[in-house]
Formats: sequence, C-alpha cells, structure tokens
Amino acid sequence: MAPQTERVYIIGGTGNIGTKVVQDLTANRIPTTVYARNPSKAASLFPDSGDLVDVVQGDYSDLTPLKNSLPGHTRLFLLVNDLPNVVKHKSAIAKLAYEAGVKQIVDVSTCLAGPGWRPTYIGEAHGLAEKSIKEIPGRGAFVALRPGTFMSNLIHFEPRPENVIRDVRESNEPQSWVSPNDIAALAAIVLREDIEKHGDAVYELIGQIVTPAERAAILTRILGRPITYEKIPVVAKYNVLLQVGYAHLPSYDLAALPETNQVTVGLPILLGREPETLEAYLTSKKDALL
Repeated sequence: MAPQTERVYIIGGTGNIGTKVVQDLTANRIPTTVYARNPSKAASLFPDSGDLVDVVQGDYSDLTPLKNSLPGHTRLFLLVNDLPNVVKHKSAIAKLAYEAGVKQIVDVSTCLAGPGWRPTYIGEAHGLAEKSIKEIPGRGAFVALRPGTFMSNLIHFEPRPENVIRDVRESNEPQSWVSPNDIAALAAIVLREDIEKHGDAVYELIGQIVTPAERAAILTRILGRPITYEKIPVVAKYNVLLQVGYAHLPSYDLAALPETNQVTVGLPILLGREPETLEAYLTSKKDALL
C-alpha cells in the first residue's frame, strides 16, 4: 500500500475509466489531482471526495497549467483519447511528469500495440507512444496497460430498436472483451502498490471471450426480450463507424482486425478477483440498453 505522502495526477479522469480510477484511489485515502477542460464537470463527478480531489483546468493545447501543478505528485495516470496526436501528447506529458519528480506513470495503451512492427494504425500509434515514454532519459517507472475491446463500446451499438445485434464475425466466432471497470481497478492497484513491484510492467487485459451468439443470449436474458444476431459485411460495419465519427484508419482497424480466443490468464492475480463478465457489465448498464 502506498504511504499517505503519495499524490496521484490524473490525465483522462472524466471518462468511464478515469472516473473509477479516481474513485478507487480516494476510497483508499490517496489524494488526486484531475486535469480537465471543464473543472465544474470534473468536480461534479466526485461529490463525496472531500479534500481528496483537486481539479486543474487545462487541455493538451497548452500544458502550462499541467507543468505548474505537477510538482509534489508522486505518480501519474495517463489516458489520452486523441489518437492522431497520442504520441505527441503522451510524450510531452510524460516528460513534464518525470521532470517534476513523478516516480511512476501508468498508461492506458492497447493490446494492439504488442504484435510486430507497425501492426495496425491503432497499434502503431499506441506503440510509438509507449516507445517515446520508455526512451525518456532518467525517467521513473512506466507501466503500460494494454486492454482489448472495451465492453462499453457495446452500449453505443447494441439492439435498438430492432432487437438485432450486428457484427462481421460468424455467430460462433470468439470475440475478446474487457470491462472498463477492470482496467480502472488495475490502474488504481498499480498506482497504490509499491513502485518496485510493477517496475516497467506491460499488462494485457482481456477479461472474457464471448461469441456473437452468446452475446445475443446475454442480452436476451438482461432485456427480457428475444435478441438475435446478424452477420453483416465488413464494409457495412466500416460505414457505421464512419457515420458515428471515426476516421478512415481507426474505422478500418475496428472493422477488419482479426480476433483472439485467449483471455489474460493472469488477470485474477493482478486484480485479486475474477474479471468482470460481459453479462455483469451489461446488466449494470441495462438502462442504457433499453
């Protein structure tokens, strides 16, 4: 357990993952600072935190507020959603953090960063970001979390109103999933345990393998009405991703990437429990699926 002199800086603290990281840390009485464009919105996410959460207003276009507020922090959580600029932003933030005395950075990357040279657009972006941080001279510890597909992605695409879910896979083809709650839980664990324990670890996070047919059955149980699965052409999924705002390259990756059929067998060691199942996660989000 981290001593009470710890203070954790949070980059990306207002989304599903970052919010839970802050909640887990403050539940363990570890003070945090959240860097956010909208301080009032950020503060409203943590109404019961007392004096354990400070908010600094700022964005990636000018990191001066970050630079000025980093001294005194021992660790930093790093989650950047701006994929085209992820290398630039993560590298700049990490340099400022280490220069200010931060001893550990916990970064949310992707499992696509692992295999081979320039594996995919998404994988290369995050892989180069990891490399840029690893190569900072005199840096502190750097832990990379590499999650698979977020279960939360399904909230935006699952059955409304036709009671049909659609994807490019065969109905019995495995698909990998991880709960955002598990990503956040592991990040908070690493941020409060001894820095030496985790060192420069790379942790992949794939919590469960579920086929599209199994996913339809899960949704049938949760929603209390029949949900069916329909395989669609890869072009159709690509077009849907474009329509919801993704650019060409991430849309191509998300539509066409091959799947894995392997869970991260060591995840219960890291979490101290079994990973959250897709059914448990979607049940907690039932209102968003109705």
